[in-house]
Amino acid sequence: MNMGRELRRKEEKKNKKNNRVYQNDTSVDSSFSGLTLLKIIVGIAIILFVVYYFVAVFITKEVDVSSKKGNDTTENTTSSVSNKILAQRIFEQSEEEYFVYFYDFNEEDKNISSAISSKSEMDIYRVDTSSSLNRNYVTEENGNRNVTGLGDLKVKNPTLIKISGDKVVLYLEGTEEIVNYLNG
Repeated sequence: MNMGRELRRKEEKKNKKNNRVYQNDTSVDSSFSGLTLLKIIVGIAIILFVVYYFVAVFITKEVDVSSKKGNDTTENTTSSVSNKILAQRIFEQSEEEYFVYFYDFNEEDKNISSAISSKSEMDIYRVDTSSSLNRNYVTEENGNRNVTGLGDLKVKNPTLIKISGDKVVLYLEGTEEIVNYLNG
């Protein structure tokens, strides 16, 4: 019987040592999991940050990274444009009647610009035809003068349309046609 008792004591000691080692391992595992979780969260945040700036620089051109440090007199025309909207939002404005002027923000026609600035009472929204976000609505050929909705909107650079009650009531395409209307 002594043999059995002694064997049991040895087994209990062995089990206690294994229990201590196991308990220590779980505390290491739980702190390791917390550290791993923190690394994952920081990694995801960095990835989201990089994706945001990629989109802002290359797609929406919201962030300008060109080096214009020595030339302070020129300003970025796309950032100074007032009432700038996306083409897909032209029927979502709050006014009952307004104009939408489609043109390349980098190559604005001075005749149209001066004619528009003389019409301060008009609500005019501007759409950049050079933006990749608007390319589905811009064509090099003739635009669709019979626009009934966003699905069939096709404009040529430059174009001025008048929207009244969520319907296109006037469609002007080309510099001469727009200037004649605005000055007439």
